Amino acid sequence: MSMQLLVHSKLRPAMVVVAAALMIAAAARPTVQMFQPRSVSVVNMLSDRKLIVHCRSKDDDLGAHVVEVGSELRWVFVPLDATLFWCKLAVEDRRHSFDAYDGLKGDICCRDIHWMTSYPRDQAL
Repeated sequence: MSMQLLVHSKLRPAMVVVAAALMIAAAARPTVQMFQPRSVSVVNMLSDRKLIVHCRSKDDDLGAHVVEVGSELRWVFVPLDATLFWCKLAVEDRRHSFDAYDGLKGDICCRDIHWMTSYPRDQAL
């Protein structure tokens, strides 16, 4: 599986709006062919905290990365039918994990997947 890993710093608010628009457009497109490159990004939208992101698949461990506020961790790969990437997030003493890309659950429909982190309104640190 070929892969690129990028860490982008300081996304501008307009970029977030563009990313959301691209996600909507991608969802409206017909199914993307298998074996085409995909990208997944995890964006730190927390207002005041660095985010530790550790993502991996069965075959590839992307390692732990510190993602600054307004920045993103992004990787590009060519999936197989059963490709699964999962991530663990950490902010101080809080932890969360999720499937970032799951080829078996229909994630093959989009070329770009963006995950944006934020605090629940009633649980801001």
